[in-house]
Amino acid sequence: MVLLTENGARRGPKVRCPSCTRFNAPGLPCPECGCGPVPPERYGAARMLFHAGVDRFALTERLEALAPSQAEQLEAQYATLWTGVLRLLEDVRRCEPDLLLEGFPEEVEDLWARWLPWRVPSFEAGEAWGSHDEVHWLTALAALNRGETAPAMVSAAVSCLHDEGRFGLEAALALTRWRVWPYVRLSRQGRERIQQSARVIAARHPEHEARAAVAWVRAAGREPEVDILFTLRKGLHHPDADVRFECALCLEDEDGLLAALDSPDAKQVSEARRRLAAQGSARLLDRLSASGDADFARDVLKRLPSSTPPGTLEVLLSVSARVKGGLASELHGWATGSPFAELPAEDQARWAAWALGTLRELPAEDALRFLEWAAAAPDAGVSRAVRAFESAAAEALARATPSERARLLRGSEFVRFLSLAGPEETPLLHIWSRDEVCAEPLLDTLASLTGRLDRWGQSANGQAARLLMAVWAQPARKRLLGPLAAAVRSWSGISGREELIEAVWRRFQESPEEREDLLTTFEPWRRELWERQLAAEPDPVARFEAWWRVDAPTRLPERVNDLVRESPMVVEDLPRRLARVWAAAESRVDAWPRSTSLAVSWAAAVLSGELRNGTDALAPEAERFLEWFPDFERRVLAAPPAGGESSYHRHFLEDLHVDVRMMRERLERRREDAERAREQELRRRVEESRRRDEERRAEAARLDAERRAEEARVHSATLLASLPPVTTTALSLPGVPGLPIDDEIVLDGARLPTLMHYVRLLKAMSGAADVLALFAAHGLTVETWTVECNAWGQVMIRRPDLAMRFGALMSAPWA
Repeated sequence: MVLLTENGARRGPKVRCPSCTRFNAPGLPCPECGCGPVPPERYGAARMLFHAGVDRFALTERLEALAPSQAEQLEAQYATLWTGVLRLLEDVRRCEPDLLLEGFPEEVEDLWARWLPWRVPSFEAGEAWGSHDEVHWLTALAALNRGETAPAMVSAAVSCLHDEGRFGLEAALALTRWRVWPYVRLSRQGRERIQQSARVIAARHPEHEARAAVAWVRAAGREPEVDILFTLRKGLHHPDADVRFECALCLEDEDGLLAALDSPDAKQVSEARRRLAAQGSARLLDRLSASGDADFARDVLKRLPSSTPPGTLEVLLSVSARVKGGLASELHGWATGSPFAELPAEDQARWAAWALGTLRELPAEDALRFLEWAAAAPDAGVSRAVRAFESAAAEALARATPSERARLLRGSEFVRFLSLAGPEETPLLHIWSRDEVCAEPLLDTLASLTGRLDRWGQSANGQAARLLMAVWAQPARKRLLGPLAAAVRSWSGISGREELIEAVWRRFQESPEEREDLLTTFEPWRRELWERQLAAEPDPVARFEAWWRVDAPTRLPERVNDLVRESPMVVEDLPRRLARVWAAAESRVDAWPRSTSLAVSWAAAVLSGELRNGTDALAPEAERFLEWFPDFERRVLAAPPAGGESSYHRHFLEDLHVDVRMMRERLERRREDAERAREQELRRRVEESRRRDEERRAEAARLDAERRAEEARVHSATLLASLPPVTTTALSLPGVPGLPIDDEIVLDGARLPTLMHYVRLLKAMSGAADVLALFAAHGLTVETWTVECNAWGQVMIRRPDLAMRFGALMSAPWA
């Protein structure tokens, strides 16, 4: 016999009812369900019988009728199942020390007493001890009570809320603890459930009424009711410090929160600081000023509102000045809650003093972020306080390593720095633009400065152009050209670029020695620069002389095109212009043979064209060109193509030879024109002859086709005449017009050679009483009919026209 404790039948002096599992006095029928009394040592056997279907009113008699061996066997089976419940209860007891409410082992035992043996706890090999729902829930609730906030634990606790027993009550308390509540996401029904559970806890467990009040307030999210408020105030004097702190948080009680600042729990201290900071507590700021460290200040800044008691800013800035790192990130996050331009003048002065004393020693990234905040207002540049931030940022940037500085030069904060940079900062920009690491990001930001300021709704007012030209200045400009050219290519289409182009154009006019570098670096804007050159200088020869030496060598054809083809010109002025072209070609041909030959080709084409128009005054210029050209051709052929002429796949001497021949052999060209005209006439006559030949061949083909059709018709008539007469019914002619296809010989040598033969026989068969006699009349047998019928089917598959005509004849009325 098993021990009584192994079947869960007894708890104190009471025993379980085997039907409803409630505890009753021993030896009496159950007052709830009416089941008769069962000895505790036979409780397991009684449950097994009840599970087998024995009625609860007959359970006692049925148990007494069992043989002792059978009763012991059933009891042993139940005890074995109950062993699993005992193992489960051990797991429950492990969680019990971290739970607020008591009685979970008894509740879990009662649950399994109702479920066993219908449901059996499983403990398979390798299974986690917390795999059962009850243990899983209690593990999660215990973890939350310890302050753990893993999402899986929170989710498990939320799932317990709708339990009607201790699990739901414990979940209401665990989820609303101050460490856990920020991580909980509940529906409206979940919040209402917590409020209901809080009322139940207050009624059933008075020792936890303060925690229940906290749970109600947090779930309700509104002002507490009178009884809840009274309970919270009473909880401020609770012996448990954690309960006192929870009540102080709900009531926002300054004294209670200040008392928590001395707690050994660092997280509780931090939360108390944040709550007091959110209230703007002057007593908290006094503590911060007297003995606050970096962690203290960070907690305060996380919740400190923008509107604070007088002296708050001074306290914060003093703490910032004495701690490492200056609390830059936290202080910036708090400061941005109020625009700098809207601060009182005395607060702006405090910030300016802090910038000059502390901010300049902080990392450049922090300095730029504060400058972005201070200079956000459109007219911020006129403020002395903002200039202090600008100066601090410049000093911090100068102190940064090149790699750190390069990372910051592309950000919007640095754009703000550039928009305010004055003469004191331009030397730094000049130095950075020559730095191998910083040149590219700096010049990229400079090239895009006007567009970025335009997107802010802020006019550059010449600032971008001034900084660009300051960077452009000597010394060591050569190190600047490549990165600046790349930046201009990237941002050549930005809005507001006109002021940059205008600055480059002024530099082009004022500094002839820099023109080549300017055109090379600002190549994407050369069209706008050329338009300004056109507007400033009406004489095309003067424009040509100002540009061809400094422009890219491969662009000589463009300059020649403007000089001799695009610009308005009288014929008498052409020799003066061409002389400049030949001189430029002499200078460039040895280094750039292909582009130079193209330029000469365009000029020669103009000269040749004017000669063809009968301008005899250009004859001397043509003679000079013909005398000059052979040496030029020799130099083109002797010079290797330059690397920059990759877009030119050939030299243009062939084109020049054409113009040379035009100028040398004008009369011969006329004869060539006459010869071309004669050849064209000859080609016309040949084409006409070919056309007539094709017409004759088409006519012959038509006649031949008619002849063949006539021969086929005669042959068909002859063949039809040679066939024996066909005996048919009265259906001899269809009621549709005849077509040639009806009498076309399709199956040559067959008894049914034409479509008309085939259809007539089918029509005759449809009304004949003796089909064999009909076959005999046509000279057919059953076998030959089958062969010819299949042959006609194959023909109609190949020839849709026959198939369509067959359908028309078969559906037509026959007379």
